[in-house]
Amino acid sequence: MKIIWFAILGLAAHAAAAQPAEDLMQEGLRLEKEFKVKEALQKFEAVLVLQPRHAEALWHASRMYSNVGGHLKEKSQKRVFYEKAKAAAVQSIHVNPASIDARFSHIISLGLMAEIASNPREKIRDAKIIREEAEAIVKLDSAYAPAYFVLGKWHYELAKLSWIEQMACDLLFGGLPEDVSMEKAARHFRRASALDADNILFLYGEASVYAYEEDYGQAKKLLERALALAPREPDDILRKEKCQALYQQVLKES
Repeated sequence: MKIIWFAILGLAAHAAAAQPAEDLMQEGLRLEKEFKVKEALQKFEAVLVLQPRHAEALWHASRMYSNVGGHLKEKSQKRVFYEKAKAAAVQSIHVNPASIDARFSHIISLGLMAEIASNPREKIRDAKIIREEAEAIVKLDSAYAPAYFVLGKWHYELAKLSWIEQMACDLLFGGLPEDVSMEKAARHFRRASALDADNILFLYGEASVYAYEEDYGQAKKLLERALALAPREPDDILRKEKCQALYQQVLKES
């Protein structure tokens, strides 16, 4: 992992030489707010050349890697960026174990990797880590809405595992946890929305449950609401694309 990490830092070596780390950090934050993801990432990488243990730059870089990877088409290319996102988030947690943002960035990278995983063992292993991280966040801050979304997503993904994946879970981990259910997925998604209304990600999660249970009317209503919202952060652009794709699927099946 150290070799990979130094390779990542090396990309920004030239840019870092001319500016203090905090100036670069502020430029990166400004670019991130303007949804200029690749440009922001270059600034965060430059900060890390100067200060490799800069916890905030690490988790912001992780978010940007996840975002860039999310817009790529090939799974192999996605994995490269998701691995970088994971490495940066883990390093940030090592620097500051109490950082909620670092832990949530770790969750994002693992969740994205699970989406492209073809190996049931990998998917189930990451699901276990995701739940542990979400529960750690709730202990740090019980009002942190994204953690409840993660718990909802955790229940949603495990509740709809294929029989092959369930068999793998039985063989490798002694079976699924007894409390897995779509009902709990919906409950956690609603809890997240109660703490942060009009959040595109949370609306998408809840709509996913209704779509899976073939309650297309409710799913459509939530997705229309999500699609009408303006993006609040760079990841919302990708989330709206997912909402649009699910909306088209709902229209087709309803």
